[in-house]
Amino acid sequence: MSRLFLIANDPLAASSLRTSLESPGLQVVGWATTLAQACETIEDLKPNLVLSDLELVDGPFADWIGEFGKSRYGRPMTMVLAASFADGRVMEAMRQGADGYHLLSDATESLASAVKKVLAGEAPMAPEIASEILEYFEEMTWERSNFVAETQNTLRPSDGDLHLLRLIADGRSLGQIARDAQTTPNAIGQRVRLLYRKLRYDTSAATLTLKLL
Repeated sequence: MSRLFLIANDPLAASSLRTSLESPGLQVVGWATTLAQACETIEDLKPNLVLSDLELVDGPFADWIGEFGKSRYGRPMTMVLAASFADGRVMEAMRQGADGYHLLSDATESLASAVKKVLAGEAPMAPEIASEILEYFEEMTWERSNFVAETQNTLRPSDGDLHLLRLIADGRSLGQIARDAQTTPNAIGQRVRLLYRKLRYDTSAATLTLKLL
């Protein structure tokens, strides 16, 4: 049973979300209206995943994602709820380490289904987000050095990574991509999660400096 914690500005919205999450294998163990309340409560409830509005009364959720990693029991996974991809805070949350997002207007997939996919190691990526990430990677300058060869740099997106981004940007679903590659949607979803990690990773060592944000 996966334990979920909600952070929502509106108590009525929190009640609606709890109803949307009623599904075998999921249990909502608590909710809060502010990030401060969540940080005080989360240690005792030990959720597997925190689902939050993008903006709370005491700040944007993206700024607090790292705080949840300081828990003694380990970092819970995190997801954000958004009205549309036009909200730049969705991308910012993914950059800061969110594991997934869900559009409140999405009629093609239930919230419970989206949460289960993230818990299984997948990550969603809409064409709009894929296009933005592809632009980031294509604009990067990758320098060779004796410390880490460019072709061996694990942060550098592979040709396969870029191809996957182009397919998603062109509107191909993860299911379609998986069928063409003769693999599973979960496997493609895990590759998407790795792309998010490469996007948000920031490192510098000797003559090699890489900044993706």
